[in-house]
Amino acid sequence: MPGTADTERVVLIFAYHYPPENEIGGARPYRFSKYLSKLGYTCRVFTAAEQPGCDDSCVEYVPDPFVTRPRHSLGWQLERVVRKFFLPGDVGMFWSYHASRAARAYIRAHPGARVTIFSTFPPLGTHLAGWQLARSNKFAWIADCRDPLADEFTGQHRIPLQRRVYRWLERVIARGAGAVIANTDAALARWQQKFPSLSSKFHLIWNGFDMEERIGPLPVLSQDCKTLSHVGELYHGRDITVILQSIERLITDRRLSPSRVRVRLIGPGQANPSPGAEFVSHAKTQGWLEQVPYQIPKLEAQRVAQTSDGLLLLASQCVLRVPAKIFEYLQIGRPILAVIQQNSPAQRLLERSGVPYRCVYPGSTPEAIDDTVAGFFELPSTAVVPNAWFEEQFDAEHQTQTLDAVIRSLHNVPARGANPWPGIAIGAERIAVKQNMKVGGKA
Repeated sequence: MPGTADTERVVLIFAYHYPPENEIGGARPYRFSKYLSKLGYTCRVFTAAEQPGCDDSCVEYVPDPFVTRPRHSLGWQLERVVRKFFLPGDVGMFWSYHASRAARAYIRAHPGARVTIFSTFPPLGTHLAGWQLARSNKFAWIADCRDPLADEFTGQHRIPLQRRVYRWLERVIARGAGAVIANTDAALARWQQKFPSLSSKFHLIWNGFDMEERIGPLPVLSQDCKTLSHVGELYHGRDITVILQSIERLITDRRLSPSRVRVRLIGPGQANPSPGAEFVSHAKTQGWLEQVPYQIPKLEAQRVAQTSDGLLLLASQCVLRVPAKIFEYLQIGRPILAVIQQNSPAQRLLERSGVPYRCVYPGSTPEAIDDTVAGFFELPSTAVVPNAWFEEQFDAEHQTQTLDAVIRSLHNVPARGANPWPGIAIGAERIAVKQNMKVGGKA
């Protein structure tokens, strides 16, 4: 039913991670909340991230009982069983019940409002909260799928039952949500391939950056040594071994000098990289490897990236996803060394951005990898401003206009402007889709 001018437009956002928590997953819902509010929406965020010292009335902290009250209740034990046998690694299942209850209480205080539910995954608890609320209250529900539930994730779950559970959940979301947001062109195509009869439900909104908070390059640490940095956790799928081993070979072959290069690894999971302790010790002794195996404050992490000659992007197993840090890297504009899949969304984004880069592909020969790495260190450290295409298409305000159009379509409210579906298409012609796939925006 079309809304009137004085109808309060409420968007309930389920975001497990949210600022001031230093998790990259909280940035996207924060940007949407910020710019939806500027478009006249009343946003209410329900998050498991503590809000110490924050006076934002739009954010409600909903503690996760699994974290704050371990072994306290039957619900905790049930979630423990589910995590162990059915959904390994997923969090927020018990939290989803409390988050949906908090949202219902908020709705009761806003009678007559036009309500839209927006859940952003991962973790799974956000979609469970959105599903519970949408099913019981018949509200419009948008499921923001920053990662696929199945496909890439199922490779981590060897038990067939676990794979079936994830695929079943994917069907529940596709059929139950009024709209599903994918954050890469490849993920959009995969959703449409799996559910061709629901093709019109799927939309594309990439990750991006906030123009009001954009960052740029700072002077590099040294003119005598080129620094290659990776800032962030080395979790599943981020394997730096191939780069470290290549640099060692190049030093052994005298193609690189250990005094002229430095690799900085800043973040958890890096105390014992897969090359082994002996390898790491030798590299540190030579002086070209530096490690800080813990998380550092966000501004400090950004400064490490801003003062580096080059930036390392690790996404060798990402066929459908693009690491969020790529948007920070591209704002800085210095050369990027990417370990990625060939013809992946990340490669298409790098190709279009105008920023210098080199790619290492899984399965390449050591000789090919060494040539790529050696060539990368020969690139000048001069920062390059990303082109106008990047500036426009990945700006959060522009992307929120796309989300506004999706929300309006679910409530049968005319979209603003002549083109209700901005968005972008990067290499969409390369992706085979069972139906004709249309992705709006400038090429």
